[in-house]
Amino acid sequence: MTDGTTNIAITDALRVPRTGGLRVADPVLIGLLGFVIATVIAQLAHLGLQDDAPVFWIGAAFGGVVQVTAGMLSYFAGDNFHFIVYNAFGWYWIVVPGFLLGEELGFFEVTASARGLFSLVFAILALLFVPAGAAHNTVLPITLLCVSFGLGFQAMGAFTGAVGLAIVGSIVLIAASALAAYMLVEKFYWRTIGRRVVPLGPPWIDADPNPES
Repeated sequence: MTDGTTNIAITDALRVPRTGGLRVADPVLIGLLGFVIATVIAQLAHLGLQDDAPVFWIGAAFGGVVQVTAGMLSYFAGDNFHFIVYNAFGWYWIVVPGFLLGEELGFFEVTASARGLFSLVFAILALLFVPAGAAHNTVLPITLLCVSFGLGFQAMGAFTGAVGLAIVGSIVLIAASALAAYMLVEKFYWRTIGRRVVPLGPPWIDADPNPES
């Protein structure tokens, strides 16, 4: 493939490892970034520290588009784990702004119990992802457990109307965001300067994770 203005192969401008093959960026970097930004903003709104307007735009862009993009790029990298995780939660974040829009405009409004069921489904999904994540390191499964418990508490809060449960869920999800940011720091410096600047801990399960992790 060539650039019409220079007649130079585009791939010639990319660094190719000596072992052969095209070197590409790690899509998990933007996946973690999107998760952190969208989740923190949403939980600040749930805690009453800001309104829902930023959640709509940031959730759709960083939580939705960025994570789905990371998931689809993981597909081309042959990374099954991040392909399903980022697509699952990326589409979650595309749906959530729809809830907000329906509530604002007064059409296709979603009841509290329906939102609770939606959160519960993804709480179960996050829990199902834990064993596979445990084959990578220590921080990843803990992060997924926090996501599962946080969404679970928010689901129970929606079902029962107990504000305290929703608040606990938001705090746990902020903890999940902090852990994801921690993994982002580790992966960024590992991918850019080849150094492990923070420890992720050993895997919980002796298995063969995807080679990119």
